[in-house]
Amino acid sequence: MPPATGRQRIVMLDPAVTVHTPEWLWLSTGIRAVDHCVEGICSGEANPFADAQALHGLALLTRGLPRVKSDPSNLEARLDCQIGSWLSMGPLASGVPMGASHGIGYVLGALFDIPHGHTSCIMLPAVMRWNKPVNAERQALVAAAMGHPGEDAGDVLDAFIAGLGMPRSLGAVRIGPENFARLAEGAMQTPWVPRNPRPIAGPAQVQEILELAA
Repeated sequence: MPPATGRQRIVMLDPAVTVHTPEWLWLSTGIRAVDHCVEGICSGEANPFADAQALHGLALLTRGLPRVKSDPSNLEARLDCQIGSWLSMGPLASGVPMGASHGIGYVLGALFDIPHGHTSCIMLPAVMRWNKPVNAERQALVAAAMGHPGEDAGDVLDAFIAGLGMPRSLGAVRIGPENFARLAEGAMQTPWVPRNPRPIAGPAQVQEILELAA
């Protein structure tokens, strides 16, 4: 086997460095990683390789994020979050698309300056509830990975996010129904809404999701 050529690139995961990250940023971007895991697992285009990474990543994040909130000096919990976040990119890296939580989140950030992590905190449980008629079996994998087998995954995520003190509704970030039509139109232009596991034919279906997140 010929020797490797070119530069080697290494990423170091050092939990000690992360103690300087503001709590709201650490926790909300941790939920963004949860969103990557969950939408990857629940995708209609999921595959076993992506599932293996996303399910383990979700378990690590579920374990690590509350422990960091409880004790910011807990480096073991911080490392769990770092590894979970790394694994959360497995679905995307293997070609599995995200869904409506990501798509709507893009527009929330662009139009209303909502931080990227907060958009996942607000939208993911609502999207799960709207999607459940078509992927309940996949959602059951999410609940089990989070330590709540047999429970509703949307409810488990909602309670988990609320327990971290993150915003849980569009109203909490001062976005009212008068903005829903504009958000829905924009979301249809993103790459992920058209690949949501429950088909979204147009802005009216996006507005249904927004109403669940209101």
